[in-house]
Amino acid sequence: MTEVPEHLLARSRARRAALSGGGGDEAAAPAAVEPAASAAPAKQDDAPAAAAPAVAAAAAPAAIEPTPPWVDAANKRKKIPFWAVPVLAMLPFWAVLYALTLDPPTPKDSPVTLGDEVYANKGCAGCHGAGGGGNGNIPALIGDTAVTKVWPTPAKQVAWIALGSDGWKAAGQTTMENGLPVKGGMPGWSTSLDPEEIMAVTLHERILNNEEFDAEVWSKDFAATMEEFVPDQAAEYEKVLEEWTAEPPV
Repeated sequence: MTEVPEHLLARSRARRAALSGGGGDEAAAPAAVEPAASAAPAKQDDAPAAAAPAVAAAAAPAAIEPTPPWVDAANKRKKIPFWAVPVLAMLPFWAVLYALTLDPPTPKDSPVTLGDEVYANKGCAGCHGAGGGGNGNIPALIGDTAVTKVWPTPAKQVAWIALGSDGWKAAGQTTMENGLPVKGGMPGWSTSLDPEEIMAVTLHERILNNEEFDAEVWSKDFAATMEEFVPDQAAEYEKVLEEWTAEPPV
């Protein structure tokens, strides 16, 4: 191999240094490092300038507007439970359903109303009790001595109330319809009550025993019984029963 003379190598290095703007190997190294060293401070100086706006923005948050008092009150107000909404929505339906299940009011001129008034105000309640439970030696109109048991036929009970125990005996009767002997003490009401009132109080006493008016039951032997025991007023009693049959008492 041929060896390159030293002076040629030196000339080559000098020429490369001249072309690169340096002065040889020693000059080239600082030249190459210098730009990098000078560039670093420039980047360090630029970084704080770029970060400054972000720091400033974080240091000054936007002002929060106060909540209006009516909005705050609405948020604090106790809320209706979720289950209450369907319940409230159904209230009108239940109200109508309840109203439909109620018994219709009794008319003021109804035989039922008249019977209540006669029983309460004309002396019946004073002897037999407000609810028909009896009073001392006076028998009850319900229970074991219920009028529906003593007088299975309404017509016979009407005649009994009209005549009383003395009038019943005077008509030749010694027992009541169920066979019990007549002991006395029952006043006759035909002189103080008219046929409509006696019929109404008879109805009331049977209602006390949970018996509803039945035209067929009341019609049994009615005309014949009235003709036998109250002949002078038989037509009036029969007229009342006809009216009740056409429009049953409620």
